[in-house]
Amino acid sequence: MKSKAAIGNHPIHPMLVPIPIGAFFLAFVGDVLHVATPQDPFWYELSFTCIGIGLIFGVLAAVFGAIDYLAVKMSSRAFRLATWHAVLNALALACFAATFLVRKHRDASEGPLWSAAFGLLLGGFALLGGAGWLGGKLSYEHRVGVVEPPAEAPAASAAGPRGAAGKPLASSVGQGAS
Repeated sequence: MKSKAAIGNHPIHPMLVPIPIGAFFLAFVGDVLHVATPQDPFWYELSFTCIGIGLIFGVLAAVFGAIDYLAVKMSSRAFRLATWHAVLNALALACFAATFLVRKHRDASEGPLWSAAFGLLLGGFALLGGAGWLGGKLSYEHRVGVVEPPAEAPAASAAGPRGAAGKPLASSVGQGAS
């Protein structure tokens, strides 16, 4: 079930997904450090920037994921998992987009808006974790997007050639000439 959006044999979707995951994780770290040092605007700005980067690459990864979703042949069970994978990722991106908008112009650096912004980030991250788990199941259990090696001929037995009945054939190796 080879990916339809690939460079050579490597699917593009799994190449892209580490970027938004890393960016959203860094946003979480920045938020925790913002809580620890609220007087330092660096951590708030870092989180805001990382969320923006995560959104850009998340949408880009979603485009290539959608190409595979629509073009790769898969079992009905894999298709259901792929649908849930897409839905959870879309909900996660919606949470990240909402927290991005709330944080604009430092509007959520403190107070009740800060709680909402941080809650949206945590919710998005939880949804992203569930979606990632389903994506792993699609790849590793259902082989979606995986290039399968061509079927090989049965390997010759290490014990040597065998006849039709499966018995070893007589060999002249090691037998002296008579």
